[in-house]
Amino acid sequence: MNLRRALGDPIPRAPGVPSRAARLAFLGRFADELLFGATDVLMPTIRATFGLSYAQVGLLHLALQYVAGLVEPVSALLIDVWERRWLLAWGAAGIGLSTVMVGVAPTFAVLVLAFAVYGLSSGPLAHTADVVLVQAHPAAPGRAFARATALDTTGALLGPALVASWLWAGLEWRWLLVLLGLAGIAYGALLAATRFPAPAEVAATPREREGVPRLGLARELLANLRAVACDRAARTWLLFLFVHEVVEAPIVFRAIWLSDEGGMSQVLVGVYVLFETFVALVAVLALDRWLTRVPPRRLMLVAALGLLVLYPAWYLLPGTWARFMVGAPLGFLFALFWPIARAESLTTASGRPGAVTAVSAVLGLLPLALLVALLAEVVGLTAALLGAQLLGMAALALVTWRWLPARSAGQGDDA
Repeated sequence: MNLRRALGDPIPRAPGVPSRAARLAFLGRFADELLFGATDVLMPTIRATFGLSYAQVGLLHLALQYVAGLVEPVSALLIDVWERRWLLAWGAAGIGLSTVMVGVAPTFAVLVLAFAVYGLSSGPLAHTADVVLVQAHPAAPGRAFARATALDTTGALLGPALVASWLWAGLEWRWLLVLLGLAGIAYGALLAATRFPAPAEVAATPREREGVPRLGLARELLANLRAVACDRAARTWLLFLFVHEVVEAPIVFRAIWLSDEGGMSQVLVGVYVLFETFVALVAVLALDRWLTRVPPRRLMLVAALGLLVLYPAWYLLPGTWARFMVGAPLGFLFALFWPIARAESLTTASGRPGAVTAVSAVLGLLPLALLVALLAEVVGLTAALLGAQLLGMAALALVTWRWLPARSAGQGDDA
């Protein structure tokens, strides 16, 4: 398939945005997914190599999650006030260094440190790349983010494929991680050497234009957060993203449900996850074309109403065939929400995308998956997952119909 034809018309860039900057930003989430995906797929081998217990494997992921939870809101706020190439370079070089550390780690303690370094670095790379992409393509931010999500999904597919090919060839797993990590560090060096647009001057008050010094850093960051709180569009999209997280929270139990309740073998579960990822890739490629002629609100409302029907069918229809037959349109429709909502949220609050991202990151710390797990202990896994996703999807439909604007911040048709 011709990739240019699959993606549709080019997306015009904002004046003054170098093509190199836009192209490197498009690779941000791809690199994140590729490096983490390869490490994650290798966890059984890593566990066997180091003789790790299940608790120690859990500690590795906790180190990543806790550090990321502390760093991401702060690094997101810096997007509005700091030179973005350094945030991007920090993130890319950091995830590269983390991957190299896993590859050469001699002890469990070094593994913990490596996962903590990944948590320190992933957010600055992914969130800053998001902002650069949206601001570089103001005529069609949703389409730009759809393309970035397609690359992100490709990275998620490529990591496991590389691991499988590498091990099938009989090569040492450590060398794969070292090579991928060095590629991440090289990507960071490219980002550091690239000129990215500076943060927008969001506080151009008459006093500032007359030469009165700007606020100190702390006061400026607080002012940005207050601006987000006072911006109706920002509040609406943040609410949408939070409800989207509610719908997404049960997905962490998807593999367990497919095995325990759906009766699938481990191999079939793996095939289904691969199938679902491929469907999502097709969806975001289609979204890129649809956004040239269909308002995002209409797309999301149709998707929400369709999912209200598909979720019960997916959980309740018997047979493995039903998971695949219903899972195809279900995964396709659900994949449409994130690129639109994330891109549109970054166009709000008068050029303060970092502050919007910081608030979204804080909301993302809420233990939604734990609440779903506790509910499953009481009512059963199927009822908990289906109930949470139906409730969340009904809320998404309501927010979309009642509060989202009829048209996006930019709907256009050279990225």
